[in-house]
Amino acid sequence: MTINKNTKLQILKDVFGHNSFRDYQEEAIDNILVKRDILMLIPTGGGKSLAFQLPSLMMDGVTVIISPLIALMQDQVQALNSQSLKAAMLGSNQDQNQNETIISQLKNKELKFLYISPERLNTPKMQAILSSIKINFFVIDEAHCISEWGHEFRDDYRSLSILKERFAGINIAAFTATATPAVQEDIKRLLNLQNPLVIKGLAYRRNLKITIQQRTRRGFDELLEFLNPRKEFCGIIYMPSRKKCEILCEFLTSHGFSAQFYHAGMDTHERDSVFESFIHDKAKIIVATIAFGMGIDKSDIRYVVHMSMPKTIENYYQEIGRAGRDGESAEALMLYSSEDLIYSKMRINEIENENYRRILQEKLTRIYQFVSTETCRHQFIANYFNDTIPPCQDSCDNCLSEDVQKCDITIDAQKILSTIYRTNQRFGKGYVIDVLRGSQNAKIIQNSHDELSVFGIGKEKSKKYWYVIIDRLLELQNLSFGDFQTLLITHEGIQTLKGKTKIDIVSNRLIIKESLKKKSVVIENVDFDMELFGKLKSLRSDIASKLNVPAYIVFNDKTLKEMARVKPQNKEQFLKINGVGERKLEQFGEEFLAYIKLYM
Repeated sequence: MTINKNTKLQILKDVFGHNSFRDYQEEAIDNILVKRDILMLIPTGGGKSLAFQLPSLMMDGVTVIISPLIALMQDQVQALNSQSLKAAMLGSNQDQNQNETIISQLKNKELKFLYISPERLNTPKMQAILSSIKINFFVIDEAHCISEWGHEFRDDYRSLSILKERFAGINIAAFTATATPAVQEDIKRLLNLQNPLVIKGLAYRRNLKITIQQRTRRGFDELLEFLNPRKEFCGIIYMPSRKKCEILCEFLTSHGFSAQFYHAGMDTHERDSVFESFIHDKAKIIVATIAFGMGIDKSDIRYVVHMSMPKTIENYYQEIGRAGRDGESAEALMLYSSEDLIYSKMRINEIENENYRRILQEKLTRIYQFVSTETCRHQFIANYFNDTIPPCQDSCDNCLSEDVQKCDITIDAQKILSTIYRTNQRFGKGYVIDVLRGSQNAKIIQNSHDELSVFGIGKEKSKKYWYVIIDRLLELQNLSFGDFQTLLITHEGIQTLKGKTKIDIVSNRLIIKESLKKKSVVIENVDFDMELFGKLKSLRSDIASKLNVPAYIVFNDKTLKEMARVKPQNKEQFLKINGVGERKLEQFGEEFLAYIKLYM
């Protein structure tokens, strides 16, 4: 088909409210319009939804979107319907009458977008229904799920290979935010994409600041330091287990935070209620397992916190991608411990499939290298996804460190290694440190370890200091873990013990008490009227409540800030605001303009 650029730009402004395309969007749209298969890899929040929604409005027929994420499908259907774009989802969370109504709408050409899960696509009934309607193209969302090399492998995604067989001549647009070269090849091969155009953005979120810190015990004290100056912001906190979600949520509510927990052990009604509370800003914080978040399309999440080390870099990158989808400043904080590595190794070793176990072991090694690195965090992630970027300079803790000098800790490393050696490599971190610091622990006395030459030689340093040194030795593979978390000296450790290897560390890692409040604060240049912005948020909240939709579906924060800066006085000025199109002007323009005029 002939692509009319003016028509594209008109739809972009009138329907979606944007004055220009983001990077890579127009290229994807043009190739979908000429019916070419594409594989698009851009970071979360990069605008992939518009890349398939806009061309659908320029084509006859229905766009079928296959996604593994019910929450995301619900969000997108709600957002499209709020713009008078006919969309529906066929899902297990709907009753038979609802699904039959949607099928009837499909056959009567009353829908433009149909969202389904891969499991539903696999049914003969669904395939028969799709064969009876005009489909303009298929969208495969979260396409990495098709690959064993992906971090969220789903067996039902394998069946998507039938699309090219059953629906010959219909092109496919596959999208993901996280795909290594191996995963990309799997996606192309398993979907049987024909001469696909690969559109790849850099794996770099400029507006997202990454901070990683070793936690002490549960990490609750460090978390409070981070959260206290951010009480008005929305955020997600990931915990490694259901029970820990509930414990942390209770702790936060007792300290005055608006928090709820979410995990797979809750019934559907409870989970839906928590999800709605967060989406409608009734709860500021969700404490969750990874069962929550991948499908969240909420644009104003200002931070994501991990209270333990994620399983893979793909998981981590996907999860922190929930923050700052509106392009405004956001933060990602991880509090980790080397115990996280032990726990993950134990879980991986329980997997029977040898090939899959090996893949996960490789991925675990890379995520531990990431948390341990002293180089730019964003650069490390980009390299993992085969991208090349310069150091971010100001968007991660390593680049922002005021003191980038390294300290020689070889002597202290030798003290640790010697203590482990003289206690026969039979004990874990805490015991080794107690011997080193000269503790009168009954077990130490019982084992006669108070008589060793290493007893008390590290008493001038704190326990936290020695934990940092041990973790550094684990990072450099001078130490490994044995059964029951005992510390074992490796070949590299023997070389250090003999004085053949020097051990150093970035000096700021030894400043144990440095405050997260100082290290990691959202900094924003305020060039808008803060009072008006607050009032516009209240108006937005009232409108969203009446319509029973999330606030960001009315307007996102970025659009409200521009309103608070420009202070439009008529429809023409209001329409120039990025995020305002003809439909939003018709729906909400009168109320917002009246409010701004009253304020002025």
